Amino acid sequence: MENGGAVVAEVPDEMTELGFWLEWRARAAAYARAFGGLTREDREDVAAGAVERAYAALESYDRSRPFAPWFFTIVRRVALDAVARGREYPAGPERFEAEVSRGEEAESAMTREGEAAFVRDFVAKLSERDRELAHLIHGEDLNVGEAARILGIPVGTAKWRLHEIKKALRKAWEREYGEA
Repeated sequence: MENGGAVVAEVPDEMTELGFWLEWRARAAAYARAFGGLTREDREDVAAGAVERAYAALESYDRSRPFAPWFFTIVRRVALDAVARGREYPAGPERFEAEVSRGEEAESAMTREGEAAFVRDFVAKLSERDRELAHLIHGEDLNVGEAARILGIPVGTAKWRLHEIKKALRKAWEREYGEA
């Protein structure tokens, strides 16, 4: 279903709690990595708590709007609550291991792993807010407007931050590999 250019996730009226859990728990745990410092167990607790909260609140979800931003707003609140309880914050770039390589198909696995490690290290060094923005856009495939709404920032600010992240990655890449 489309809504102003954004794809609206279908949430069936008869979705069971188990179906909802299976569909969204892994994505919630992946997003919790953007907050970093949380152990795997902490991330699973955040994911479970967020999915339970979202399922319980499904009646309040406006089905004319995209589902993912609504859901990830809940995940974010649960993660921030976990952090406020004294858990550590920043960094888990595991989700950002997208291949940076644009080389030939025959490129060695060793080179690709080096590039993936470079991107992981770069993402780990980003500020918490930039890691979170990058995860929502590149890890969860949300558009800039949806990510901005989840983070509670203006769309223009999100676009500017994303531009700055990409510019910094390009410069770091050129320093490391001497190419864009």
